[in-house]
Amino acid sequence: MNDRRVVVVIERDEEVRSLLRATLGEAGFDVHCAATGESGVALVRAKQPDTVTLDLVLPDMGGFEVLRRIREFSHTYVLVVTGRNDLGTTLRAFDSGADDYMVKPIRPRELRVRVDGMLRRPRELTVPPIVTPREPPLVSPRLRARRPARQVPPHVPSQIPGAAALLAGAKGPAAAQGHAAAQHALAPKGYEHKGLAIDCATRAATLGGRALQLTRTEFDLLHILLQHGSGVVTKSELVGLLGLVKRDAGDPGAGITGTRDPGRIIETHIGNLRRKLGDDARRPRWLKTVRGVGYTLA
Repeated sequence: MNDRRVVVVIERDEEVRSLLRATLGEAGFDVHCAATGESGVALVRAKQPDTVTLDLVLPDMGGFEVLRRIREFSHTYVLVVTGRNDLGTTLRAFDSGADDYMVKPIRPRELRVRVDGMLRRPRELTVPPIVTPREPPLVSPRLRARRPARQVPPHVPSQIPGAAALLAGAKGPAAAQGHAAAQHALAPKGYEHKGLAIDCATRAATLGGRALQLTRTEFDLLHILLQHGSGVVTKSELVGLLGLVKRDAGDPGAGITGTRDPGRIIETHIGNLRRKLGDDARRPRWLKTVRGVGYTLA
């Protein structure tokens, strides 16, 4: 059985393609390469990869069009690898559904860190991933939520081993045995606020019963805001919680890698969410901007 993770490399330049193949292959990936957008989309559809690297300039179509087509059928992680380092292109890439952005020339060490960072973000969440019941929300005390979004209660099956004993405060083998299962069962199924709802297990979002087509980052961003309820979450906290910038794992003193203005990336994702919700930033119904601080539920 092959347990290797799969990556599709969509890159027009043969030298860069070879470097990506070698670097990702050494990192333990099963690498499949395409030199055109059309063949790249076909590979993604056929291989269902864990991640994709995408060049923005391809011989048959633009990289943004390739990204749009991929997002029609796949939620794979997409790392844009390009020679364009202007902020406008960076924002457009995230706006189109990219998970990360890397500027050529490629540095193998940075590439591995970025891909590993993307893959650490969970695909499906059966419990809230950002704040657990044992951890306070990552906001300053003066901004902490007074009224959280309504949690959708979980179903607690009676068959969970030791769950009844645990809930009754019992100690001993039965309680210890059922702790993990009970914790999973007691996690909120989702959150609801003014008709806007998310299901944590299926990562589905609906508005008034209508399904919302959100990217992975948009869903995680909405999840964080719903978790914090009426509390304000700052831009810098959102950047950290979403993993949009990361320190070089091999050199903690190297500082932050990634976009020069991660706060603008948060603004872009918030703008995308508002557009999909039909929300108005001037008279918000769901997402409210706290000027100079961050965001909260309206």
